[in-house]
Parts: sequence; structure tokens; C-alpha cells
Amino acid sequence: MNPWPCDPNLSTRSGWNALAPARREAPAVPRGRGAPPGRSVRRAFTLIEVLVALAIFALSGIVLASAYVNVLNAHAAVLHRDDYAADRKLVREALMAEPSLDKVTAWNELALPDDRSARWRATLTPTPVADLFDVVVEVEFTDANGRRAPTITESCRLLRPTWSQPADRDTLRAAARSKLAHRTFQ
Repeated sequence: MNPWPCDPNLSTRSGWNALAPARREAPAVPRGRGAPPGRSVRRAFTLIEVLVALAIFALSGIVLASAYVNVLNAHAAVLHRDDYAADRKLVREALMAEPSLDKVTAWNELALPDDRSARWRATLTPTPVADLFDVVVEVEFTDANGRRAPTITESCRLLRPTWSQPADRDTLRAAARSKLAHRTFQ
């Protein structure tokens, strides 16, 4: 007679073994090469697999290091290519510091460090906005030996009220006011 209808094997066991769960056989672990019969060996990476992984890791490290060196070299080349960057900055500062329109449009001399000099002038074009100008700056650099570098031209837009003619400024401001007066906001 089976007191536990859910376990058909229970009636065939006796004593304490009857209450214990039935044991199942563990699956056989595959034996490694060269293992004695009846013994199982844990699987691990072979020496060749480890060497191949190290070779791949080393090659990727070399590629990344060479890419980083190339980026550093390119950055240094860009910095050395523009030898006149600091000098152009000094010329722009001189342009922005000049309040007189007549002086800006004429050739100006600027002394630079290391006995160098720069000649510059600006061409101004008024914009439809009052006191705003499109500026084209021409710069000629001369080194300590008197040799001239090629002329450098830069464009920028400057807001300079001292360069505006009062009549032009009033006309532009009146036009801007009339545009705002006729504008409808939603």
C-alpha cells in the first residue's frame, strides 16, 4: 500500500530511506585527455589559447598606442603650423582698441616681440544693424631680419559705436523701431 500517492517509488523503499527524496545519478563529466579511467578532470584553457589571447591583446594595445601618438603628433603639427597665431591676436586687440575710424582704415604699425613688426589696416562695411560692421583686416608681418611673410586676411564682425556716423546710426535705429512697431506677436 502506498501512503504517498504522489511518489510511486516510495512503496518500494523502507525505513528512513522511504522518506528521503530519490537520488539521481549525476551526469558523467567528460574526461580530459590523458586522465586515468574513472577520474574526471576540470577543463581549463590550453597554453595555446592563452598565448593567442595575449597576442590579440598585445596587438590591440599597439594599435591604440600608435593612434594616440598620431593624435599627439597632429596636435603638435597644428600648433607649429600657425606661427603667427599670437601675433594675429595682438593685431586684433589693437584693432578693437582703436576708437578712431580714420586710423583703422589707414595702415598702422604694431611692434611685436623679438624685434618683429606688423602692418595692418581694416576695411569696414556697415551692416543693417546700427553700430555693427563687417571688418576685413589685412596684416603684413616682418621678422627681425626684415623679411616679409605673406599677407594674412581675416574677417570678423564688430560692434563699434565710435566708428558709426551719427546720421547713419539714427537712420538705422529709426528703421529698426518701425519694424518693431509693425510686427505682430502671437
